[in-house]
Amino acid sequence: MTGRPGAGQSLSDPVAVVTGAGGGIGAATCRRLAGDGHRLALVDRAGPALDALAAELTGAGNTVLAIASDVRDPADVGRAAARVVDHFGGFDTLVTCAGVGRIDPIETVDDDVWADTLATNLTGTFWWCREAVPRLRERGGGTIVPVSSTTALVGLPGRTAYAASKAGVLGLARTLAVECARDGIRVVPVCPGATRTELVRQGYRRSSDAAAAERAHAAAQPIGRLSEPEEIAETIAFVCSPRAGTITGATIIVDGGFTAGGPSWNT
Repeated sequence: MTGRPGAGQSLSDPVAVVTGAGGGIGAATCRRLAGDGHRLALVDRAGPALDALAAELTGAGNTVLAIASDVRDPADVGRAAARVVDHFGGFDTLVTCAGVGRIDPIETVDDDVWADTLATNLTGTFWWCREAVPRLRERGGGTIVPVSSTTALVGLPGRTAYAASKAGVLGLARTLAVECARDGIRVVPVCPGATRTELVRQGYRRSSDAAAAERAHAAAQPIGRLSEPEEIAETIAFVCSPRAGTITGATIIVDGGFTAGGPSWNT
C-alpha cells in the first residue's frame, strides 16, 4: 500500500494510529477518524477483520496502512511504530483500543490469564505510548487517547485482571498528561461502559441464554440500553480534534449513566 493520499486527502492531513483496529470500538474509531480526514495506520493482530477494514476504508478513498502487530511484544510495537513513520513521515494521534477481558472469580484467574490481560491492556498501551511521545514531540504536539473502561472506576465481580489493567491505563494516562503537557501533547483517557462489542458478546455466550443475558445487561444501564461502538468512536473523534482545546488528563466517561448511579433499579 502506498503512502499517497486517497481521493480528497492530502499529505497535510493528520495521521492517526489505532491499535485494536480490527473490530469493536477500534474499527468504529477508524471509520470515524477517516470521516474527519485522518490518514490511518490500522494496527491489530493479523486476520481477516483487519484486511477487510483496510479494504473498506481504502475503497472509500482513504489513505490506509494496515499493520499486523502484537501489542504484547515490545519489539513488534517498535517495528510497527517505525513502519508508520517510514510510511507517513510521522503521526499526530494515537488511540489504543487493543484489549482482552474475561469474567472469572479471583480464585479461577490463572497466571496466564492475568499476565495476558495486563500485557495486552496495560503494558501494550505503555509500549505504544513510549513509542509515540518522542515522535509526537517532534511533530510539535499531538493527542493520545488510551481507551480504559468503567471497570477501572466501579468494582464489578469477576473483573479482577481486566479492572486492574484498565485502572493502570488511567494512572498511566494522567501521568503522561502532566509530563507531556508543555510539549503540546494531550493525553485523554476514554472510559466506555457497557458497549455492544464482540468482547461483550463473548461474555453473553458463556451463559445458558445469551439473548437473555444481553437484555438483562441492557436493563441494568440507567439509559436502558448498551452503547454502540460508533457512539464511543464519536467521543474519541472529538477528543482527537482541535475542538477539544485544552482537555488533557481528564477521564471521559461514556457509559449511559452507569457510574453516576450504578445499575438501574427502575426496570
